[in-house]
Amino acid sequence: MTTNTPTTATCQYCGLTQQLPAMDADSKAVCIRCQSVLYHKTNDTKQRTLALAITGVILFIIANSYPFLSMDLEGRVQETTLLTGMIWLFKHNMLGLSVLVIGTSVIVPLLQLSSLIYILLPMQFGKLAPKTEVVLRVLRHAMPWSMMEVFLLGILVSMIKLTKMAIITPGIAIWAYSALIVVLISAIAGFNPDNVWCRIPVQPSDTDQDACRDSCTITCHSCSLESTASVEHKTTCPRCGCGLHHRKPNSLQRTTALVVAAIILYIPANLLPITISSKLGVAHPDTILSGAIHFMMTGAWHIALIIFVASILIPLIKLITLSYLLISIRFRHQWKPEARTRLYRFTEAVGRWSMVDVFVVTVLVALVQLEPFALVEAGSGVAYFAAVVVITMIAAESFDPRLIWDQKD
Repeated sequence: MTTNTPTTATCQYCGLTQQLPAMDADSKAVCIRCQSVLYHKTNDTKQRTLALAITGVILFIIANSYPFLSMDLEGRVQETTLLTGMIWLFKHNMLGLSVLVIGTSVIVPLLQLSSLIYILLPMQFGKLAPKTEVVLRVLRHAMPWSMMEVFLLGILVSMIKLTKMAIITPGIAIWAYSALIVVLISAIAGFNPDNVWCRIPVQPSDTDQDACRDSCTITCHSCSLESTASVEHKTTCPRCGCGLHHRKPNSLQRTTALVVAAIILYIPANLLPITISSKLGVAHPDTILSGAIHFMMTGAWHIALIIFVASILIPLIKLITLSYLLISIRFRHQWKPEARTRLYRFTEAVGRWSMVDVFVVTVLVALVQLEPFALVEAGSGVAYFAAVVVITMIAAESFDPRLIWDQKD
């Protein structure tokens, strides 16, 4: 099985094709125009990454088999597992929210571990698993939706919120889940998809060059292979089978529609309660802002800051940033395309952390079910807020930052 290091690379953020220099192991080539990473050359870490992935599966089984958290309130004990809160949401007609939480905190991490094992295990014997290119594409698209570390932050916030009213005891599962986060992050960090892509054979193109005079060089968004394709006709990548496009189709229209939808949903997400707490029969609804104020008034200003930044500030900044980028392209602004590209990369990276409040609600409804002493239920606002987070993440993925540079070019 041979590997080939590419000699050129096209930046996925600005579209500039550049010559790659001679590179040492564990080094990166950076775009000279927008400073994005073009290519990362790493040492062969297949065995280490495979060992971490197998370890992660073992930790995953432990995290789902043992008690996660327990709460002792005046002698009454409520014990939960990792899936308790998700099951509660499902039983209370919040199917979409339940699927979102279980998907981002359980299913997608398991998919990542399984994909790494599926790809790397046959490579230890010098072979490629069937449909490796499909698994690599799935792994790439699933990456932003793995939110285990955000879920753990939500657990910590919930524990701090409940420590003043009850005794919270971490179970074996939460330690296994914490270790799983470290193992999965290490495995993903040590896995370089380029080292696998360069082993996958490129199928010969059957494009009739005489019939496709409008053909040009297009870089595959999934595997970064440069190939000649028609601008007008639908073409697939000869290596991974992904559809080839000079630019993301209808990027501005789709992103605009998603941003408008998120702005509309952002209003009820902040006005409606996300939790309804009952103590001795007295109900007390809490919005995102009132929850942050409660933490600040009780002296937990650091938790109040986390909630304010993650649940109010970041979604608002994402909506403003995406709106500005859309307007700047629509009206052909020329202001600092490199700065606008950095704004987009920031928006793309931080959006997932807004899920922390959704995870806090999931943990609270799982733990605080001790009627008539204490009860926490999910409010209608949490569904709107989760929709804002998901829609803004999809909007960031739909936006094509190369459009910023097309006007300059």
